[in-house]
Amino acid sequence: MNDKDQEKHLEKFVTDEEKKVEPVIGSKLVDTSNVQKPWEKEEISLGNKIGWVPLPIKDLPTKGLFYPDNAEIAIKPALTTEIRHWSTLEETNYSSLDTMLNYMLERCATYKIPGAYSSWKDICEIDRFYVLLAIREISFISGENQLQVKISETKKIDVTKDMVDFVNFGDELMKYYDSDKKCFNLKFKSGKTIEVFIPTVGVTQFLKNYFNRKQALEESIDADYMPYAPFLIKDWRGLSDSSYENYVLESNSWSKEEISVLSYIKDLFAETINPVIRYIDDGGAEKFSPVNFQGGIKSLFLVSNPLGQLV
Repeated sequence: MNDKDQEKHLEKFVTDEEKKVEPVIGSKLVDTSNVQKPWEKEEISLGNKIGWVPLPIKDLPTKGLFYPDNAEIAIKPALTTEIRHWSTLEETNYSSLDTMLNYMLERCATYKIPGAYSSWKDICEIDRFYVLLAIREISFISGENQLQVKISETKKIDVTKDMVDFVNFGDELMKYYDSDKKCFNLKFKSGKTIEVFIPTVGVTQFLKNYFNRKQALEESIDADYMPYAPFLIKDWRGLSDSSYENYVLESNSWSKEEISVLSYIKDLFAETINPVIRYIDDGGAEKFSPVNFQGGIKSLFLVSNPLGQLV
């Protein structure tokens, strides 16, 4: 085949290929209604994905009450690259600490609702610490990481994820729990209804970034609304400065009754956000203790006795 014949052959091939593609001309749009969305292509259960371990949602501190019935969470062991990054944690900087906790969650946990776009950011803030403990337990299966909490001047105990206490909102508030909407549905005598949500990691992450950004720009922030925002904003998707500021404007119409109820719930949520562990004392009684690790939160993903690894 000479150069001229080869050129004609190539031109014919290109023409034939172009005919296979329907062009978009003017206002004509290609119908994509039957095209699978990216999150619809993978319907394999998380528990069946290699390297991932399913984490029963009913075992979380929230008991799974605030997740869709078909939601799944799975975790994987932390790799050395992730542990190396974790080792740079500065615990005295709260913003840095929160970012690092989310980093490990993003890298080692996955959340899925079949047929819907879902993310690790949908995990409830209250459940985050339990999930991180679960990741730690499958990352150090040889016992080289021992987490301990001091419960008295002379005694320390080892901590596991199963010791994290369930969240208890009390019967008085739970009677407003809506099992369909997975939230608290508060109906006021005025006829107004306010939905209260358990804060998700994605919502609190947005709020932290929003606050830091506004401070850096020396712009004003409605500090009065900020403490209420985490449990009044349902979803982090589509959340932006303008949409958040619409929430702030809406709060200006709250009645004194609504403010009183929301203030009560805000304080109640503040008490539940910090993890508490359950343990049995020497006398057989069940006790509770706040989580305060020997070695700090940094010890969560580091070998307990590093010098013991030397010869």
